[in-house]
Amino acid sequence: MTLHRCLLGLLLLAGPYLYGGQSTPGVNQTPSNENKQPVLFGTNMDMEGSPATKGAQLGLGAHQEDTGAKKKKKRGEFAIAPIPLVNPTIGNGGGLGVVYAVPLGNGSEETPSILGVGGFVTERGSWGVALGAKLHLDEDRYRITIGAGGGRFNYNFFGIGSAAGSNGVSIPLSQLSKALLIEPKVRFFDVWYVGPRYHVISNKVSLNSSHLDPADLPVPLPSDLNLRTAAFGGRLQRDSSDSPFYPRTGSILDVLGDLYGPAVGGKRTYQNLTISYDKYFHPGAKNVFAIHGSTCLVTNEAPFYDLCILGLSSDLRGYQIGQFRDNRMLVGQAEYRRELFWRLGAVAFAGAGAVAHTWGGFGDTDAEPGGGAGLRFVLAKRNHINLRADYAWGNNSKAAYISLGEAF
Repeated sequence: MTLHRCLLGLLLLAGPYLYGGQSTPGVNQTPSNENKQPVLFGTNMDMEGSPATKGAQLGLGAHQEDTGAKKKKKRGEFAIAPIPLVNPTIGNGGGLGVVYAVPLGNGSEETPSILGVGGFVTERGSWGVALGAKLHLDEDRYRITIGAGGGRFNYNFFGIGSAAGSNGVSIPLSQLSKALLIEPKVRFFDVWYVGPRYHVISNKVSLNSSHLDPADLPVPLPSDLNLRTAAFGGRLQRDSSDSPFYPRTGSILDVLGDLYGPAVGGKRTYQNLTISYDKYFHPGAKNVFAIHGSTCLVTNEAPFYDLCILGLSSDLRGYQIGQFRDNRMLVGQAEYRRELFWRLGAVAFAGAGAVAHTWGGFGDTDAEPGGGAGLRFVLAKRNHINLRADYAWGNNSKAAYISLGEAF
């Protein structure tokens, strides 16, 4: 996932069901009808657009009909989510999300569908708005994700390649983006889902400074400043995790491939493949050990904002997103999570990652380390939805993060 898709990450404001992390029927779910309705409290404003990010919503408002002596079962729930945003790439600010969760089927076991709208703004002038829905049909046999959004993202561009990122020299860019995403999936076996996906994104990129001479920059301006990209691809997911908010056991495999080209509405022909895997262990009542690994491949004609990038919270914390970008990426991260007392918890994490132009180039590239620690506060006890505050160190780099839901 690349920086310009941050606007699609806004769709996470619509709830934990929009991207990844979805609990699957038959996998450690509570049979009680009361627990089938999600507790809406808090939200995950992950501006990095990670597909496996966990999240929720703040501000529960139930919609129900009064029949006098008895009240009908709750069918839908509104939620409003004001949240702080701390992001080392696009700046600090705040966001707001409004969602409506409602089961569309008649069965008591039906997974709620989510409809939502969200937005954010930062002190650096970045902003974004998005709306979307994820529909769960036929007892969650079908999942249909639809989203659209737009925004301006002001960030630093360091160039392309591992050496460019290590130099730490950057220029400020401003990227105006609009996007549309459609992704239907079907459960074809046990906890496996598969389906096609289509998305189109238009970008206008400019130098975000009136004091710099475009002809004399420490980092050359990239060539793909105004470009529309579109892709038709597919997604394969295997999700055996026991919770969309705070997994303790199970795993999530996510395989995503896109074919970009003029035939589907874009202006450039290239391909990408991203594979990620999360594994969760539960050694003791209050301990969780989580492991994440990811790899990325993008062909040579991709614009700079669609290259593999290092710095997503799920991949490696402690760096600005896009400081390291190239056609290949390998990254891994592990995190220890500990419940302390009352609603408090703590985590420690460490990982490493690298980018290269070819697979053979990793032999000449040093891996970038990253690690840190954080605190957690449980906002919703039933679903264990955490407020997350992390501080991370990288190689001559550091970053703070505040959001809701775990990094992966």
